[in-house]
Amino acid sequence: MRVGAADDEWKVIEGLLPAGWKEAARERGAFRRARYTNDPASLLRLLLFHAVNDGGLRETVAQARVSGIAEMSQVALFKRLRTSGAWLAWLGAELARSLRDQPRLPQELRPRAIDSTTVQGPASTGTQWRVHYSLDLVNLNCDWIELTDAQGAELLERTPMRRGDVLLADRNYLRPAAVRAAAEVGAYVLVRLRWSHSPMVDRRERPFHALRHARKLKVGQVGTWPVKLSVPAGKAVAGRVVATRLPAPLAAKVERRVTNCASKKGKELDPRTLQAAHFVMVFTTLPAVLLSASGVLELYRYRWQIELAFKRLKQLLKLGRLPHKTPDIARAWILAKLVVALLLETLYRNARVFSPWGYRLEVLSSRPS
Repeated sequence: MRVGAADDEWKVIEGLLPAGWKEAARERGAFRRARYTNDPASLLRLLLFHAVNDGGLRETVAQARVSGIAEMSQVALFKRLRTSGAWLAWLGAELARSLRDQPRLPQELRPRAIDSTTVQGPASTGTQWRVHYSLDLVNLNCDWIELTDAQGAELLERTPMRRGDVLLADRNYLRPAAVRAAAEVGAYVLVRLRWSHSPMVDRRERPFHALRHARKLKVGQVGTWPVKLSVPAGKAVAGRVVATRLPAPLAAKVERRVTNCASKKGKELDPRTLQAAHFVMVFTTLPAVLLSASGVLELYRYRWQIELAFKRLKQLLKLGRLPHKTPDIARAWILAKLVVALLLETLYRNARVFSPWGYRLEVLSSRPS
């Protein structure tokens, strides 16, 4: 006997969705009339199923028909994917926002790792899409996502910021405009430095170069220097450069990596790049009264958690390579994957914090007993 779609656990998933999600489907053009799917819930279920299913459109519609979710053709599903991108983006943003409202650390600090990962299309070797992502390091939940095409630059100021945020990011994100944007809302930055970093000055207004100062450090030493980051057409932002020298085996590993990378790209390696491989250098606007220099470096270590999050998305949810070439369809598929990831995080958080079954019982109260 076949179990009907209405008799399974989909109602639990509905209870995790943000308020107004059905209305948003109509407002954003994803669901206009009851054709093939009776309501936005059936449409969303079909979209998410296609995102996590290893098969293509044909297999998705066949399994949806057997399970009683929907009766539609491949062409109809293709059209639904094309018109659902805005709705899926809204769902992802709202789910991430709900995960962002969490208790903070003492001093009202909330460390967040910021980064992006790329997605390639069928038979593609280059970047086609970029997922911008923020990970709350207190609870390891994603609290913000944004999907752009390959031209969507890695910009710290893309991220919603608020007072008390500590934004941890890699070298690509150190831009004066981003640091200024964080300072204006009372947020802090903690960003890795290249040897060729943005212009800075020391207390005496002399040009400051982090690598030149870091060279004096021995293994195990932590150096810290007060600096000001120059901001074009604006007031400089005060901060600190914190650095430490890597042990020889780790430095050698980094040297090999940067050498191989330069070789693959056919570029000549700057000697200062090899020198910088021996150090971890960061810039932060966190005051020393809130976090010591060694504490800054310890905190930066946790940025690695976002790399693990990307690995989970690509290995478990198979986000890395999409099956569609059409831009609108590809975008909807990626967004559906991200909605699934956020729903899983919501279910896990609820189970960990609120109840062992992961959802509110009253959300199923309307079901017949």
